[in-house]
Order: sequence, then C-alpha cells, then structure tokens
Amino acid sequence: MSAPASNRFTAVAGAFVYLQVTSLANNLRRRLQRLRQPKYLLGALAGAAYLYAFVIRHMLQGAQSQSQVMQHVPAVLLSDLPIVVALVLLLFLWLEWLFAGDGVELGFSETEIAFLFPAPLTRTALIQYNLLRSQLLIFFSAFLLGLVFRRGGSLNGHPLQYATGLWLLLSMGRLHLMAASFTRERLLLAGLGLWPRRLLVLAAGLALAVASLWPIRDVLVPPSLSGWSDIARLHPWIRGIVGQTPLAWLLLPLQWAVAPIFATDAGSFLRALPASLGLLVLHYLWALRAQVSFEEGSIAHARKRALRHAARQQGQLRERPPGKPRSAPFTLHATGAPVMAFLWKGLLAMGPLYRLRNWLAACLITYAVIQWTALQAWGRPVLLAFGGGFLMIAGWGLLFGPMFMQRSVQRLLQTLDIQKAAPLGGRQIALGELVTPTVVMTAVLLWLLWIATLCFVLAGGSAAFPATRMIVAALGMALLMPPLCALMLCVPFAGNLYFPAWTTPNKGAGRGVEVMGQRMIFMAGYLLALVVALLPAALLAGLVYLLANWIVGLTPALLLAALCAAGVLVVELRLVLAVLGRRIDAFDLSQELR
Repeated sequence: MSAPASNRFTAVAGAFVYLQVTSLANNLRRRLQRLRQPKYLLGALAGAAYLYAFVIRHMLQGAQSQSQVMQHVPAVLLSDLPIVVALVLLLFLWLEWLFAGDGVELGFSETEIAFLFPAPLTRTALIQYNLLRSQLLIFFSAFLLGLVFRRGGSLNGHPLQYATGLWLLLSMGRLHLMAASFTRERLLLAGLGLWPRRLLVLAAGLALAVASLWPIRDVLVPPSLSGWSDIARLHPWIRGIVGQTPLAWLLLPLQWAVAPIFATDAGSFLRALPASLGLLVLHYLWALRAQVSFEEGSIAHARKRALRHAARQQGQLRERPPGKPRSAPFTLHATGAPVMAFLWKGLLAMGPLYRLRNWLAACLITYAVIQWTALQAWGRPVLLAFGGGFLMIAGWGLLFGPMFMQRSVQRLLQTLDIQKAAPLGGRQIALGELVTPTVVMTAVLLWLLWIATLCFVLAGGSAAFPATRMIVAALGMALLMPPLCALMLCVPFAGNLYFPAWTTPNKGAGRGVEVMGQRMIFMAGYLLALVVALLPAALLAGLVYLLANWIVGLTPALLLAALCAAGVLVVELRLVLAVLGRRIDAFDLSQELR
C-alpha cells in the first residue's frame, strides 16, 4: 500500500529543508576555511569594508539623509516615477525575449541534479522547490533593504510597503524568466527556431513602437529647461507620451506591478496590492503551464523522432539530408599563427551573430537612420544629444565591458590542462584566450564610436571642431581601442589565474561578502589598469602632439599622437602577456583549490 499523500509531502518537504540547510552550512564552512589563505581573506575584508562604508554607516546615520535628493524633486514628478519604471521594465522584457538564447536554466547545482532528478519526484515538485528556494534570497534581500536599511523612505511610503512591493516585483520577475524560458523551448520544439523567433520578436517590437510613437511624434522632443527650477515642465511632456494609446495599454500591467513600491500611504498600498498579487498568481500559473506544455512537447517530439527513425530503418522514408553546418567566421588555413585558430574557434562557438557582415550591416543601418534624422527639421538637437549619449556609453563600456565578457575568459580553467598538453607556450595560450573577447568588445565599442561620430558630423560640428577634425579624432580613438580593450580584459583573465576559487564556474556560489569583495577588487583592478595603461601612453602622445602641432598643424598632430599612444599600449600588452604566460606555465589548479 502506498503511503498517504500528507506523509509523502511531509517527507519531501523535510528532505528539501534538510538539503537547503546543510548546503548553506557547508557553503559557509567552505568559505570560512578559504579565508585562511591571505588572498581570499583580502576579498572578505574588502567586502566588509564596502558593507560598512555604503550600507551600515548610512543605516547608523538614520534615514533622513536618504531623502535629501528626493526632497528637491517636484512632487508632480514623483508621481511619474511608476510610469517611468514601467517603461523601463517594458523595454527590459522586450530585450530579454529578443536576446535570450536556447535552454531552460533552473539553477540546480550538480549535486541537486544527481540526487533530486532520479528521485520519485514530479518535475512540478522540482520547479516548486526551485521557486521556494529562490524566494529565500528574494525575501531576505527585499525586507533587508526595506526594513533594516530603510530604503524607499524617500518615496514617502512606509518601509514595509516598499519591502513588500519589491518582493512582489522580484518574485514576478523570477517567475516570468522561468515561464518565458519554458515557452521559448516549447516554440523551438514546435519548429520556431532561435533566429526566426528573434526576428518575430524584433518585428513585433518595432511594430508596437511605431504604433505607439507615431501618433505622438510631434511631442517627442523634450521641452527646453533653463535650470533645475524648470524640471517640473517635464511632467506634462511625460504624461503626453505615456497617456496615449496603445502605449498606455502596454504599460498598464507593469504599472500594476510597481504600484505597491511607490504607494505613498496605507490606503494606496492596499488598493494596489490586489492587482500586484493577481499578476504574481498569473505568472505562477503560467510557469507551471509552460513547464507542462514543454514536457508534453518534448515527449511528442521524442516519439515523432523515434517513429521516423523506425520508418527509415524499414525503408519507408528516405534519409533526410544532413543539416546545414554552422557557417565559419572566416577561412582557417592549415598553417598560420595559433591565435587565428583561437579566434576562429571562439567566434564559431559564439554563433552566427558575431560575423563581420552583421557588424557592417549594423553600421549601414545606423548610417541610414542617422542620415534620415539629419534631414529633419528637429534633427540637429536630437543628433547632438544622441552623439553625446553614445560617446558616454562607449566610455562606460570600456570600463565595464570586461565585466560582461568575464564568462568568456572564465572558461580558461576548464580547458587549461588540455591546452598545456599542446605544443603551445603560456604566452600563446594567454593571447589565444584573450583574442575573441577582445575582438567582440572592440567591435561593439567601434560601433558605438561610429554612431557618435556620425551624429556629430551630420549635425554640422562647430567652428572650433569641424567635421574633418572630428573624423581624425574618431580614427585616433579607434586605434586605441583594440590594445586598450585587451589590457582591460587582462584583469579578469589574471583573476582566473591568481584567484581561481573566485572564478571557478559553480552554480549558486556567486553570493557572499567574499564575492562582494572580489568584485570590489576587480573594479579597483579595472580602474588601476586603465590609469597605468594610459599614463605613459598619454605622456608620449602629449609630447608628440605638441611637437607635431608646431610643425604640421593640429589635425595631423591628433593622428600622430594617437599612433604613438597605440604603440605604447601594444608594448604594454606584450609585457602583460609575458607575465600571464609565465603564470600559465607554472599553474596547477589542484594546488590552488585546496
């Protein structure tokens, strides 16, 4: 006889609780043991110092200092914050559907996969366990920010209301990401591939953008502000944009989701709570239904493949021609520099998006859009604003780009033993592992620089900085980007080699004070690498510029100075690669992770 359902539920829940508690305890014990090594103790101290400087110290000072900035914002603009946040969330959801890849990521560790998946548990029970486990971190983070650190007090609401609203929003986000991943996999099984789905999402997003913005195209230009006192004039401009259909309909569910966070009193919070809870329940039901639909589709797909395979064996169907192989990024010759083989392999693994033809197509499309904007009567101020914005994004991308490319260099530890068995030196391995993220990061920054330069040039420039001088300055910055990107990427690459326990891929190990300290150390490393790399290059470029400006003029002097600075950066990169190569030659992962 089978055990009652209540007993089975109690046993399963007890096992889940035991697994979670012991995992947390073992994780904490392992982290404390690792602090015996000075380099990991340094990360924990840096994380503790960050917590004190930016969190605990402000908490001890009280919540009054948190609202100093918000007190100067007009009350009428505070009422627009939910709409602005909803607009940002709408853009984020569209980008997530556009750029998300294949695969369902539930966040189970290898141990949980080994023990839980073969157990007599339904997939729904596993998903519910995963959701409940994620709720621990979401609940702790939301209520820690709201109740302990008094975040949200500057919004004129109670911290408990802010914490509850933040918990609801983060829980909805978690459910949406899981349900969306199951839905995308179900569409893939139904025959809608990755790129057709991306094209469909892109077309739907562009169609909705045109339908939303075309009726209000005459009011898109923001009003001119003479100072901070005129900032309240943005309120009617924002309302005039988001109050028109169909944009207002698109933003309405997202406004319901964020309304509890921005509630100013208990009455408005209670009125906003049912709609937010309803959205949470709908996301939960969507996640469960998407999971069931995905499993049914997987079973049907497997059964169909089995029947077709049996039919082929019986001669009832002809063999299907093999699928089209993935196109190579470029022709790889039998002989040549090893770095080209690393680049070929890296670009091939990243997929067909990272091809030169796609980059050229993006440049041509942006040129056509900017050229059309320049022909409009309102084009010049818009081009100047977008030019400055994209130039700022490129500058921030140079500093924070290595953080987004970290995963590309973290795979080094997985294949280092295999690469060291090949007839390659440590310097060749270091250069090969760095070349693909460097090329990708450089391509993105060059595209941003291309957009900024086009905006400034087609806007007409100025008397002090004509179009020719802007083009030469852009060429100079383009010469500096490849070696500078490589030097910045050497920081996470060196972190792999000198702090392997921080960067070893391990699901669920990306939290804690030690990891926070690690990120602070890496951020300081990015800044230090940028300053150390640019200082000698800037000194030599300044001397060459002064001399060339006196002899040949300003415009050729800019290009000569950029060439000299790029040469200095290349020499620095060679020295850094030599140091990393010696580290690779002497690296032993088994000794590092003791």
